[in-house]
Amino acid sequence: MKKIMTVLAVALFLGACHCTKCTTHPKRSNTCKSVCACQHHKKGCKGTSCKQGCKCHKPAPKTTQAAKPVQQPAPVAKQPAKVQAEDFSKVAVVKQQADNKVVLNFKEPINFKYNSAEINADSLESIQKVADALKKYPNATVRAAGYTDSLGNETYNLDLSQKRAKAVALQLVKDGVKAENVSFIGYGVANPVASNKTAAGRAQNRRVELEVTNQ
Repeated sequence: MKKIMTVLAVALFLGACHCTKCTTHPKRSNTCKSVCACQHHKKGCKGTSCKQGCKCHKPAPKTTQAAKPVQQPAPVAKQPAKVQAEDFSKVAVVKQQADNKVVLNFKEPINFKYNSAEINADSLESIQKVADALKKYPNATVRAAGYTDSLGNETYNLDLSQKRAKAVALQLVKDGVKAENVSFIGYGVANPVASNKTAAGRAQNRRVELEVTNQ
């Protein structure tokens, strides 16, 4: 009789301390042991040992990994066109200095008024033709380089050569070449292309050349 009473007492105790949903569900779990009674179901099942057989147990939602964005290849930068000598050959003698640089020596020299940096009207057409050709190369820079013959004061000649180079540079800008691509320099009597002992040679030395470099 004592054994029967003991068994009944144990059964009543276990019934009181076990989850009703766990014990009545057809797939009940016998492992809901860590949390006593049904209180944890009222608050949401948080018993660490309540297995998935019990409906009160809600498995953690599955996390999905975001797809990695597909990286597009970087666009290939378009290489600037190489300066072509034939674009200037009608108006100037073209000397190739390097792969990306040419020097233009006008076939008809740019003429100026005597002891002045004012360009003669008959030379404006030649400068315009060069400007039109340069527009094909928006990345190209051009530097006007001025020279004189050996007559007169060397300092004066240097200053005059620079003023004449500046006048040609400004005319190129006026004819449509981007100002930021244009510069000038004066060399005076340096780098003669002919003898200064003859009038014809001195005339050749009084010149403005254009140094065109493709960036």
